[in-house]
Amino acid sequence: MKQLSFDELTDQMMNLYRESKYADALQIVEQNADRFPEHLARTTFWKMCFLSLCGRSNDVISVFQKGLDAGLWWAESQFRDTDLDAVRDLPEFKRLEAISQEKYEEARTHIERDQTVLLPEEVVSDLYPLLIVLHGGAGNKDSNLEYWEIARQKGWLVLSPQSTQPLYSGSYSWIEPEQALADLNFYVEQILKDHPIDQQRVVIAGFSQGSGMAIYAALSGKLKVRGFIGIGTYWADPESLAPLAQLASRTKAIRGYFVVGEKDQTLNKTREIQKVLNENNIQFGEEVHPDLAHEFPADFESSFDKAIDFIFKEQE
Repeated sequence: MKQLSFDELTDQMMNLYRESKYADALQIVEQNADRFPEHLARTTFWKMCFLSLCGRSNDVISVFQKGLDAGLWWAESQFRDTDLDAVRDLPEFKRLEAISQEKYEEARTHIERDQTVLLPEEVVSDLYPLLIVLHGGAGNKDSNLEYWEIARQKGWLVLSPQSTQPLYSGSYSWIEPEQALADLNFYVEQILKDHPIDQQRVVIAGFSQGSGMAIYAALSGKLKVRGFIGIGTYWADPESLAPLAQLASRTKAIRGYFVVGEKDQTLNKTREIQKVLNENNIQFGEEVHPDLAHEFPADFESSFDKAIDFIFKEQE
C-alpha cells in the first residue's frame, strides 16, 4: 500500500473528523505519525484532541506528558480548542498546560525572523515583480511553496516570510496582526535592498489565516501593494477589517481575488470578509470550485493567472 504524504494524512484525518469518526481519525494518525518527526508537535496535539473526543481522558494526559518530555510545547491559544473540552478542567491537564506555557514563553524569546526567497526563473525586465506569500496558521516559511513555484516560473520574485508568532515548534500564526505587519515591513525592506523590485507590481497573497493577514496588510496601507490573492481565506474576526477597508476605499485602489471551495469549512468566514469588502467598495474577483475543500486547486496556475489579470490588467 502506498504510504501517505503528510498532506494526504492531513486531508484524510480532516475528512474523518468532519464525519465525526474520531476513533478512525485517531487510528490513521497513530499509524503514520512516526514517519513525520518534523511534525511531532502537530500529530501529538491531534492525538490529544481525538483521545479527548473518544472519552479517553487518561490517555490524553499520558500523550500530553510524553510530548512535554520530548521537548514539545504549544501556545495557550491551542488549548482553547473545543475538542479538549472533556479534559481541560482536569487538575493534571491544567498542570501540564502550565508547564507547556512556560516552555512556550521560553521558546518565544528565541524566535528570530526567517524567510524563503524564490528567485524568478524567467527574467523579462531589469526589475522583478514581487509576490509576498503568507503561510497559513500553523504553517511556516516553506508551507505551500510548491504552489507558488508557478509564480517564480513566470518571472516573479517570491518572498515567503515566516511569522514570529509560534503556535508550537516549527509552526507559526498571524494572530497578532500589528506584530505581523511590523515583521512584513522588515522582510520587504530587506528584499528591496537586496533585489531590483518593480514597486508598481507588488502583490500579497496567502492561504487560510495567511490569506486573512494578506488582506489586513493590503487594506492597512502599511505595505505598498496593488492587490491581494486569497486561497481558502480565513480571518477570525472579519469585522475587524472594516475600519481598514473604509480607509482603503478613500485613499487608494486595492483589488483582490479569491479562490473559493464550496466544501471549505472556512467558507462562511470568507463570505463575511467579502461582505466587509463589498460594503466599502473594495473590488474583488472570485472563482468558485464546487468540489474544493480547504486547499489549493489542482490547476492553481490558471487561478494565479486569472488573479494577476484581475488585479493589474483591468486597472491599467
